[in-house]
Amino acid sequence: MRIALAAVAVALLTVAGGRFLLRADASITHAADTRPFVAITFDDGLNGETTRAAAETLERYGVPGTFFVVAHTITEQPELAQRLRDRGHLLANHSYDHPRAGNTDLRYTQVSRAQATFFGAYGECPTFFRPPWGVQTRFVNAAVKRAGMLTVLWDDEADDWEEKDAQRLAAHILEQVRPGSVILLHDGEDGILGADRSTTVAALPAILEGLQARGLTPVRLDTLLGIPGYTKDCG
Repeated sequence: MRIALAAVAVALLTVAGGRFLLRADASITHAADTRPFVAITFDDGLNGETTRAAAETLERYGVPGTFFVVAHTITEQPELAQRLRDRGHLLANHSYDHPRAGNTDLRYTQVSRAQATFFGAYGECPTFFRPPWGVQTRFVNAAVKRAGMLTVLWDDEADDWEEKDAQRLAAHILEQVRPGSVILLHDGEDGILGADRSTTVAALPAILEGLQARGLTPVRLDTLLGIPGYTKDCG
């Protein structure tokens, strides 16, 4: 499956029953319909027990997550990656080893290297890409387009990589949330095993209960956008 993108003016598209906002830089920030769904996404893992703890918390509440994975961690932590897939979470592409893209990086290979890693492990690849730090250049966008992918950013985040108060973190997320939100959290740091994301994990119950109180249901990103999360056509 290839999804053609046009990096043109802001447009509202409908694909496979899902509506989302496509920005001028060819990235999705949130679903633009009024269904009471949101997606909880995690960046920068896999990160060992922290990723496992985040997943287990979601599972206790019956919630699937979307994990934007730094792809080299798949080969380093294969059992954890497989566990996420087996438990119904979605894996997405967050580059191969998390460098910051530059305007002189003409040969941006992070997308294709990560896709090759996913394909080698599972025989399929993610549909969704999120660039490290959300940095998009024309070379990043071209690489995503060549791979037939969609760049997904976010519209709800709370600097959880530096927040030390779990209740305050949860409150900030819940203040911004709306139907269709893509929530950004972090279960890792640059794909480095052992990063401390305990505040984020501790905030998850309050976030999940707060979403429920607001009548919002967390779903996988592919469900939110109405687009298959994996493809066998890996570019």
